[in-house]
Amino acid sequence: MDLLILDEPTSGLDPLMEAEFRVCIAECRGAGRTVLLSSHILGEVDQVCDHVSIVRSGRTVQSGPLAAMRHLGGTVVEAETTGPVDGIDRLPGVSAVQVDGTRLRCVVDGDGLPGLLAALTRAGVAQLRCAPPTLEELFLRYYDSTEQAA
Repeated sequence: MDLLILDEPTSGLDPLMEAEFRVCIAECRGAGRTVLLSSHILGEVDQVCDHVSIVRSGRTVQSGPLAAMRHLGGTVVEAETTGPVDGIDRLPGVSAVQVDGTRLRCVVDGDGLPGLLAALTRAGVAQLRCAPPTLEELFLRYYDSTEQAA
């Protein structure tokens, strides 16, 4: 098995060459090569990697398939309602609540989803967007929780 090790490979590349880089990585993976990518550009990692390791102070602190890490991170919910959204921050399974008038952004785990949807329905949903967390959100959430635990 071939191993390709890349450290910050797109540093200084323009957007066209970044796209070409992603094509080259896909070709390498398609040919059965393993690609180890070290990068601080999390959007790039999110686009080309299927397994991620978070390294802190020279040690791996979290590692796994990106899909599994996203599943553990909850679902990011953004909503616009026709009425006030009260009490969302007290719902079980709901965290990182940000309310600005009738706009809401929060993270919800699977168990908290029915309660959140019921509360949003009572407030009158005008728009709703649900998405898995980005790699950057997972990274920041992990670092925030590690800082608080230390």
